[in-house]
Amino acid sequence: MPSEQADFVVIGGGPAGAAAALMLRRHAPGRRVALFEAGRHDLIKPGEVLAGVAQGLLRQLGVWTPFVAAAFVENRAVVSAWAGEALDERHSIFSAQGAGWQLDRARFDRLLVQAAAAAGAQVRLGSEVRSAVREGEGWRLNLTDGDIIASAVIWATGRSWRLARCFGAKLRVHGHLAAYTRFFDRAPGDCRMVVEARPEGWWYSADLPDRRRVVACLTDPDLGNELRDPKSWYRAMAATQLIAPLLPPGARETATVVKSAGTATVDPAAGERWVAAGDSLFAADPLSSRGIVHALRSGILAAYAASDMVDGRDELARTRYAMIASQGFADYASALANHYAAAARWDTAFWQRRC
Repeated sequence: MPSEQADFVVIGGGPAGAAAALMLRRHAPGRRVALFEAGRHDLIKPGEVLAGVAQGLLRQLGVWTPFVAAAFVENRAVVSAWAGEALDERHSIFSAQGAGWQLDRARFDRLLVQAAAAAGAQVRLGSEVRSAVREGEGWRLNLTDGDIIASAVIWATGRSWRLARCFGAKLRVHGHLAAYTRFFDRAPGDCRMVVEARPEGWWYSADLPDRRRVVACLTDPDLGNELRDPKSWYRAMAATQLIAPLLPPGARETATVVKSAGTATVDPAAGERWVAAGDSLFAADPLSSRGIVHALRSGILAAYAASDMVDGRDELARTRYAMIASQGFADYASALANHYAAAARWDTAFWQRRC
């Protein structure tokens, strides 16, 4: 049977991929856009905080109205015990960007993908791209349910870099980190995100819709193996100053997730008729709180770059996109190092590595 064809194929249905598909439909409405996502957005996932600056991006993508209607929890303050034991509270009322949100990520991702479908993108969930090979000026992608030929590809599969070799890209790991995360219900909050530095690493918590809560310990993978054991995790959590009081006696654990959370980039950021976006381009340490905003922004920029490639401006698009990605990483790396240095007051392996 003949292969399907599309002008643009987006691999990945997270915030970056959905943003790319939405922007392609808005920027080039006459072009065919297809989005393939291996999962179905029915699993719980970490990555819950969306900064207020994202409002402009959501408006640009045309999804602000359905986002507001989703009634995610507003993030009104960030409370931390970081550089010392004294508490630091930064209220959103004093931010020019306004309040952010504490998301149910699966619901947020579904919202964006549904918007992309409504905008005219062909969306297929549960369809994994197995491989990609050059064919003519474009790409032939092999999926679980057939092949598709694309003039240009946006690669946005998150922290899965299995397709890197297909695109001739190399993964560069800049820092290791793992998030040992547990989700709870019957644990209402007060619209605050809480961060606490501890000898073993740092802890994070935020309340989520429907009286739910996420609590995570972030440390190096070789230091955190014991945190996979519930007793060890709860024992370490009980020693925290700010996090432990957030779980009331009636809180009930509903899910456990262990995910890589270190810093990684791909090189190059774009190649012949392909562009990386979101975590596939640049996976950031969660301490930077830039994950979802970066995904949305890079998805938008990747859409413009891919469109330029199809319109014959391939080299210019690659050069410009690589320059933006490189500058973004340089700014991030410097700020992250300074932030960790401010809390390095323990003589433990985690903090010694960050001095």
